[in-house]
Amino acid sequence: MCGSKATTIQQLRKVGIKAAAGALFYSGALNLLRGSVYRRSENARPLRSSFVILLYHRVNPHNDPFFPAISVKTFEGQIKYIKGHFEILPLTDIIFRVRHGLGLPKNTVAVTFDDGYRDNFIYAHPILKRYNCPATLFTATNYIGTERWMWNDELAFAIRSTTKPSIAIPGVQRAMSLSSVSSKLAALDLILGVVKGLPEIDKGPFLEELKRHIGEARERSNPLMLSWGELKEMVDAGWEVGSHTASHVILSRVSFNQATEEIRLSRSDLERQLGRPVDLFAYPNGKREDYNAAIKEYLREAGYLGAVTTVDRMNREDVDLFEMGRKSPWEECGPKFALRINQSFW
Repeated sequence: MCGSKATTIQQLRKVGIKAAAGALFYSGALNLLRGSVYRRSENARPLRSSFVILLYHRVNPHNDPFFPAISVKTFEGQIKYIKGHFEILPLTDIIFRVRHGLGLPKNTVAVTFDDGYRDNFIYAHPILKRYNCPATLFTATNYIGTERWMWNDELAFAIRSTTKPSIAIPGVQRAMSLSSVSSKLAALDLILGVVKGLPEIDKGPFLEELKRHIGEARERSNPLMLSWGELKEMVDAGWEVGSHTASHVILSRVSFNQATEEIRLSRSDLERQLGRPVDLFAYPNGKREDYNAAIKEYLREAGYLGAVTTVDRMNREDVDLFEMGRKSPWEECGPKFALRINQSFW
């Protein structure tokens, strides 16, 4: 009963937030409120060097819970909104202005993508072109132009495809049910957390043992990641590209030498294939524990301009340019997205 009551309260709270966001959005009050905040800020701490970096991974119409993505309709709505109410700048322009104390336009936003999924080219790229919106893509180069999938996607595909009723997860005391979509998703979420916490050297054996428990997945169709030709077409159209390591290792879980080699190889591959310098970086997984001071210093000495994390925060004028935060806009509700991004500047 208590659990049911708590769930109901949580659902009502979500409905209330959505309703409040809708009221602010459709009445125009959100725009008035934003203007009031900025007018007050003229006589207080200036916000002109503050900026938000949005983080996307996948955009497609598939609505597959095993491969989370922003829907095409939602993505276009978000881009249309920020194009109409915010100043969208390339990430390198923002870094240059902050580094040299030049200030930024009010409401400055950068759009970024991680990993290099092919749906970025198929669905996101045309929308960004339509709205003349710059964007930055951070790619794990070992997967570009290949049939390979990253381990988390392979795991999701295997669990979605399996007909096994349950799975015994190494290191977990109880077996996990795989009898329904919801139970499969719960098992997947648990396994992802376990694997991300392992040293890189232990991930392969752990995943191989899991595959033996799950059974062979059915054959995959269509490349999941970008081809080099598609990536080059995006870059020629104005996308910035940054490195995201070669194999998407969590840098704090490998030796310093292996970490720097991953960074070096990624940059080298991109510059060779695309014929232009690469000076932006995104930490794989990107939480505070996933990188360290030595990695940051290596990036500085290697000539990178800056690096982004997945830490959910606004970036102020005193931000460490090698530890910039990003916000993941998962809101399917347009008014909730508008409210959240405006709140970032308040």
